[in-house]
Amino acid sequence: MSRDVLTVGSTMRILLLYRGEYSQWVERFMNYLEEQTDGEAMINSIKNGDQPLPRVTQVSIAGTTLTEQPHLKDKSMWSDQEKRIQKIDRLARSLLIQGLPNDIYSLIDSNKTAKDLWDALARHMLGS
Repeated sequence: MSRDVLTVGSTMRILLLYRGEYSQWVERFMNYLEEQTDGEAMINSIKNGDQPLPRVTQVSIAGTTLTEQPHLKDKSMWSDQEKRIQKIDRLARSLLIQGLPNDIYSLIDSNKTAKDLWDALARHMLGS
C-alpha cells in the first residue's frame, strides 16, 4: 500500500493516518500544527476544547427555574473574539480531517468540534 501524503498550502504536509501508526502520526500532526499560523491556538482547541458556542444569556425571574438550555447566539451577534475562536476550531478540525482516511473518518464524522473529533479518534485508535 502506498503512503499517501496530503499537501496543504506549504512544503510541509499532513501525513495520512494508518492503523498501527497512531502514536507516530499524532506526534507528526502536532509538529505540523506548531508550524502553522495560529498553531498554538489550534493545538489548544484540539487538546482542551474551544469555548462553547456562544449562547444568548437568559435571566430568570426571582423564584423561577430555567430548565431549557440557552439558545445559540445568532452568528451575526458574535463578538470578534467568539468568531476567531470558532474559526480556529474549524481550521483545526479541517486539518485533522485531512489526515484521516475515509474509513476512519466515516466512523467519527459526527463530532463537530476539533476536540470531540480528536478524542473520538483516540478512543477509536486506542480501543478505549
